[in-house]
Amino acid sequence: MTKLTSKPILKKASGILAQEFAIPKDIAWAWVTLLLSQEEQKRDSEEKRYARIAEFEAWIAELNLPTDPKNPTSGAVSPESVKNSARNVFEWPHEYIFEEPAAAKHPDSKVTYADTITKPILDAIKDAGGSDDRPALIAILEGYAKEGKEPFANVTSEGIEWKGSNWAEGDKLNLLTIKTLNNRLANLRKKGLI
Repeated sequence: MTKLTSKPILKKASGILAQEFAIPKDIAWAWVTLLLSQEEQKRDSEEKRYARIAEFEAWIAELNLPTDPKNPTSGAVSPESVKNSARNVFEWPHEYIFEEPAAAKHPDSKVTYADTITKPILDAIKDAGGSDDRPALIAILEGYAKEGKEPFANVTSEGIEWKGSNWAEGDKLNLLTIKTLNNRLANLRKKGLI
């Protein structure tokens, strides 16, 4: 089974999520499209796909987020505010979906990743002796955070807060939990990094 790899569709979906305001149905469509692009294409019926979009759309509508002041009747909301609400509930399709890690050109050259959290996760797996035991990895990552290693900010009761690649003072931090770690490990496995 192949993954959804149509670049124009993925670009359109990521474009919607990058806008300042978009209507919940479009955000839900983009979200489902990007999440499905990360999964093996199971021959999901259109019905199932639409049900998933409707489920996300209903959830977004229930958030009662402020609408676009320039166009209040459109019902458009900020994808960024949806993303912030989503971080502890659903997986949000991350920007790294579109950026493959750069292949190392020479054994000594540094590999760079599209996001700041990939390297610490790979380091934690190394420190855990190659194990992908979630609680053990979270404990190691919490240790990194307490040592003040980048990109970590704090350890909270909800998870480990970390700074994205374009983070600036005052920006909202990302949250790493067992659930989001699970999703990231699955993506790293698909990319052949672990």
